[in-house]
Parts: sequence; structure tokens; C-alpha cells
Amino acid sequence: MAGSKDQLETGAVAMEGLLGEFRAGNIGERGVEKIRLKHHLGELTQRWDERFPGLSEEPCAYSSFKGISRRGWQDDYLKGIIVRLLERSDGGLIVNPVCVWGRHARDLAKRLPGWKVLATDINPRYDRLYNRWTWNRTPDNYEFKKDDIFNPKVQGAPAAVVSFGACASLSDAVMDYAIVWHCPLLVCRACCHAMIGGNTDIVKRPDFLNRVLRFQIFIFAKRLARLREKGHYFSPKYSAEHYPRSEAAKELTNSDEMIHVARNAVSSGICRSIIDLDCYLHLAEAGYNVWYRAEMFVAQIAT
Repeated sequence: MAGSKDQLETGAVAMEGLLGEFRAGNIGERGVEKIRLKHHLGELTQRWDERFPGLSEEPCAYSSFKGISRRGWQDDYLKGIIVRLLERSDGGLIVNPVCVWGRHARDLAKRLPGWKVLATDINPRYDRLYNRWTWNRTPDNYEFKKDDIFNPKVQGAPAAVVSFGACASLSDAVMDYAIVWHCPLLVCRACCHAMIGGNTDIVKRPDFLNRVLRFQIFIFAKRLARLREKGHYFSPKYSAEHYPRSEAAKELTNSDEMIHVARNAVSSGICRSIIDLDCYLHLAEAGYNVWYRAEMFVAQIAT
């Protein structure tokens, strides 16, 4: 039902409900958020569970150290989905933009020997270091190329685009890369919602996670001017005025509110989910059949 009224309506209703919670100030208290997230995301969660069983009963990724600690498990879970979806196919090209170390791409190359896995990143240093440090041999069907996801130069139509925790607008660029190439399969996990649109201003809250991540982003902001000059982490294509990204979300909110949502995302699963739902709607509008749960996306072109 990609791009259909049902899929778009489901996402828009969920986003409208969570925006209502945000405007009412029902954010930052984990117990309240769990109840409201379960209510507004219930239909999307059920749809995911029916297609990709295996997650715990908790319906959402909450803003906590426990939630952050699960990201490695989530990535393994997503790789299992990728393998199941592709292992019986004839092979082709899998592209993993923003691969950093290239660890996940190497793992996929080992598990899908009939496929070529191309990992890309703007900085090749980490891939080289991982290749030297690891005891495991890099598979012959793995390749790394230096590339900028904001201005990708790698040629070749991928059969699958995958990404595991690309920060903020980098995740948006990965999704757009798949859309431009009409890629049949996109599997990704979003991360660092607070920094969409180049934002580094975080609302202060008393929880420990908020203090830790505010400090982390404070340090990052000190380097941001130099990083922007190199094209890292930020592109004018994804500046604040380009949010929300989906046409459906533009009927519900505006750029100022989306950045305000991002500033609260460190301590709020509701805020993270609002940002994710904008991505969900953006993919659905591009003709994908989309499944979403807990910062994770699987999108397939409708047939």
C-alpha cells in the first residue's frame, strides 16, 4: 500500500497525535511517554511485528541509556532482516553509505557471498584502521570507496541501500540516495535526531542522559565550523528550512516547530518518533511500502 491513502493516513494520524502530545507538554517523563507512544504508534508497531517478528514487546525506543545500549542489538536484528530478504535473490549491489568502520558492511558481505557490498564514507581512515585491526579477513565481495553521501559520486544502481545509525541529516541523505536510484530495498536505523537541520541547541532537562548528550553535542559544536567546511555531517540541502521533509507533515507542522522538536529529542521518545514519522511519510510519498518501529525503517518499492 506504498504511497496509498491508507499508509499515508496511518503515518499522518500518528504524527498528528504525537505533535499534540508535544504541544501539550507531555514529553520528558518516560512513564507518560511510554503510554502515549504505545497509543499513537500502535498500528505501525503491529504492522512491523507482523512482517518482521522478533523484537521485544516494548513498542518503542525510549530515550534512555538502556535504549542506546540496544542499538547494537537492533543493528544485528536489521542485518538479519536484510539477509532474509536477499539471500534467495540472484545477487547484485548493496551500498552502505556512511559506513564509518565498515564493520556492518563486511558482516553482510560474509553472510551474502553472492552479493557485492560497497561501503562508502567521506573519511576513509576508519575503514583502513578497521581493516588493520581486525583478525577477520575482509571478504572478497566487500569494497570501500570514499564518497560524500550529500553529493554522491558512486555509480551503479544498488539493489539495496543499508545504513546503521547515520547521524541526523545523514540518515535523510541515505534515504534520498535510495529514492534517487529507485532502489528496491532500503533498510536503515536513524540516530542523533537532535541534530537535524544542523541543530546543536539542546533543551536542558535534569536526567543524566540529557546532561551527557548535551556535553557530547557541545564538544561536537566546537568542531562544527571546521567539519562543515569539509562537508561532514551537514549540508545546505538539509538545513532547518527543509524540515519537515514530507508533504503530509507540512500540513501538520512547520520548520520552526520541527527544530523545536529536535531540541527536545535527547530526552523524548515522542520527539524522536515525530522526526522519524516525517521520514516515514517522505518514503511513502516516494512510492515505497514502509515499515517503521523504534528508529528502524524497512522500505520496499511497491509492486
